[in-house]
Amino acid sequence: MSYNTREIMIRDTRIIIGLLSILSVIAIGMVLYQARAIVLPFALALFISYILNPLISFFEKRRVPVFVSIFIAVIITFLLLGLLGVLINTSIQSFAAEFPKYEKRLDMIYNKTLELINIPPNVFSGDMEANDRTQLFEALDKLSITGIITQLFRSITRFLSNTVLVLLCLVFILMGRNQLIAKLDRAFKPRLAERLTDICTNINIQIQKYILAKTLISLITALLSTVVLFLFGVEFALIWGILTFLLNFIPNIGSFIATILPLSIAFIQFENSINVLWVALCLIGIQFIMGNLFDPRFVGRSINLSPLVVLFSLIFWGWLLGMVGMFLAVPLTVVIKIIFENIESLRFLSVLMSAPVEH
Repeated sequence: MSYNTREIMIRDTRIIIGLLSILSVIAIGMVLYQARAIVLPFALALFISYILNPLISFFEKRRVPVFVSIFIAVIITFLLLGLLGVLINTSIQSFAAEFPKYEKRLDMIYNKTLELINIPPNVFSGDMEANDRTQLFEALDKLSITGIITQLFRSITRFLSNTVLVLLCLVFILMGRNQLIAKLDRAFKPRLAERLTDICTNINIQIQKYILAKTLISLITALLSTVVLFLFGVEFALIWGILTFLLNFIPNIGSFIATILPLSIAFIQFENSINVLWVALCLIGIQFIMGNLFDPRFVGRSINLSPLVVLFSLIFWGWLLGMVGMFLAVPLTVVIKIIFENIESLRFLSVLMSAPVEH
């Protein structure tokens, strides 16, 4: 067989393997979409396990039995999720009780806006105009911040309703976290087992670094934002802080939503626009500093993904798995990128997914 013929066969084989791999990814995506009710609790438990790993390692270094370490970690998780559920439920009830006050304030803002643009408030008088005004408010209500907040709270409440299943998955994940490497050694030949071990280790290290760094940065951002909201007297400051912590795990749009939500309440709550401006400057400043200085330095290095890939992964995983998919978009994409790195025919995709090289 000539050298050119062999090269052509190798090239064709790589193309076939690449196409089959892409088709496999699409097929896996379709399966995940159909089985998302089962996949979501497991994915959320896996995400939490990475946060709890340092705590369990801390206990293990002090020779605390594994069972006791896992039990403590699961109890802490259960208490935190329960506390989060109580806070969200309380906030929804408080918001519903305060809504008439916000409605009056919105009506006042509406009338002042009409005055600023020289439209008399009674311009909507009459049957047709009143009907148009009703339709207008109904349309605005669908797009209102209240609807967004309610939908967000409902989504989080649905996640918390699966707490038992998540905790059950979490227990088994934590119990088997150190057994995968040993199973690979027994299941495959030494060379293949070593390669698979390297892949799993690389995935584990990168995701661990990303989740821990992102958790720390999100926590600091949430604490600073909560302090600012408390100092200015913005209502529901604690729940906005919790949402800021959670939303900062969503790339790009998470920090934007975490800023807009409390600002909307501040705009409705305060008659003095200077207070609203100061709240806006403080919240935007916190997000800007944490997002543009600390986030790229500590989080960006651990994932090495192109911003365009991060945005696409956010859309794709959000469509596939809902809000949990948006939280897990970056870790899941990192896993795919690392797998591509270790498949020669797909290595070019890993390069395309990487962040731009700095010269």
